Amino acid sequence: MLRQVSRNEWRGLTADRTLWAVAALLASVLFFGAFNGARWSALQADRQGELMAEQQERIADTRDKLLEDPAGGTAGRRFFNPRNPAQVGQTFAAPYALLPRAPLAPLSVGQSDLLPSYYKVTLDAREALFAGDELENPSNLLTGSFDVAFVIVFLYPLVILALSYNLLSGEKENGTLALTLSQPVSLAQVAAAKILVRGAVAFGLTCVFTLLGALGAGVDLGSPGAAAALAAFFGVTAVYGIFWFSLALLVNSFGRGSATNAMVLAGAWLVLALVIPSTVALLASTLYPVPSRVEMIQSVRTATQDASARGAQLLGAYFADHPELAPEGEIDAGDYYSRKYVVEEEVSKLIAPLSGRFEAQIRGQQAVVSKLQYLSPAVLTQQSLNDLAGTSYARYAHFQRETERFASAWKAHFLPQVYRRAEFTAAGLDELPRFVYQREPDNIVGSRVGGASLLILLVAACLFGRSIFALRRYPVAG
Repeated sequence: MLRQVSRNEWRGLTADRTLWAVAALLASVLFFGAFNGARWSALQADRQGELMAEQQERIADTRDKLLEDPAGGTAGRRFFNPRNPAQVGQTFAAPYALLPRAPLAPLSVGQSDLLPSYYKVTLDAREALFAGDELENPSNLLTGSFDVAFVIVFLYPLVILALSYNLLSGEKENGTLALTLSQPVSLAQVAAAKILVRGAVAFGLTCVFTLLGALGAGVDLGSPGAAAALAAFFGVTAVYGIFWFSLALLVNSFGRGSATNAMVLAGAWLVLALVIPSTVALLASTLYPVPSRVEMIQSVRTATQDASARGAQLLGAYFADHPELAPEGEIDAGDYYSRKYVVEEEVSKLIAPLSGRFEAQIRGQQAVVSKLQYLSPAVLTQQSLNDLAGTSYARYAHFQRETERFASAWKAHFLPQVYRRAEFTAAGLDELPRFVYQREPDNIVGSRVGGASLLILLVAACLFGRSIFALRRYPVAG
């Protein structure tokens, strides 16, 4: 009998023109989302390609200059001398640390339009490397651009609610529900059959259109991990759909009219998808306001003036602590680059308290967002889709840590040469440290995505259980 109910439900849906209109609308927004995501992803890829070409051209030009002048005739040039290791590490060979594009990046812009996907690594202090990288508005962590993920998080629920707001009330108002229940079938079985059919339609259409959009956006499913990530992407979508169908069933189980059900479900969507994320953003920025950038700049200026005035003293103290780095012969207290880098190190120490407070506030904002995201399945789903697409805040934070690690290695390679006033040669270009991005382990990403999906499933199970209990008292007529 359950099969017969499902078959009748399928016939009713396919005969309804509303379904085809919804399908056309869903296809349109998913294809546009895929196009928009592909365009942004291509712009990033092109930009990174340009940066790598510029870097290679710069290094090749430096190599040519070093080979053309093996005797060191350029040594007299103060600021354009490729034999000066300080200038090589700061300018001539300064590399870019690039965040590789993940296979599913076109499906979710995520944080890629807010956070940098590359850094130019020089001998400057850490503050210069990550200048401008702050989290002024944590709502940026909760919602993204118009892409496939945006459609799934915000518009896909509306499709589900359009198909399920009158799940039981529609037949009740038409007078056919009582006739259906006169057969050997329970109300819970009728509701389950309707949800299965409508859920299969909504999920199936979303997956098909997403897959076509992904292929059109240039997603290479043959690349390592792409197929598994897309399967997980669909899994998160399925879990998210189960939640909204469970909520729709709960609202239907109270026996109210279709109009009332539609209003209640629309209000629930508004609260869960829009109000809660905005409230979380406001709360995060209120509890952890970012210190004034002007205060930071002023502190750096004051610290720089103080350290510069003590430049010779700092340089002498540094060589006293690191005699192995002292140049041969008499120490030149006026050496520009040696003083520059010991002064920068001292400035970093002087402003460390303010820098620490600045970073602590940013971490505090992210902590609030991370904790309160569990109040909204929309936020959890958005974060999961971003994780699978490689555009999550967590991945960009990991990339920054990887860049910082590389920057330390870059400075450790060049600064001893700077302090010894060594001469850089063409052979040194082959010994330069190279940035190799070490991605987050799959189990860490999987635990974040799996944990969020499990929580949504648990909530959906509670809603479904409460619905089954309420259906026992459902007024079939009247």
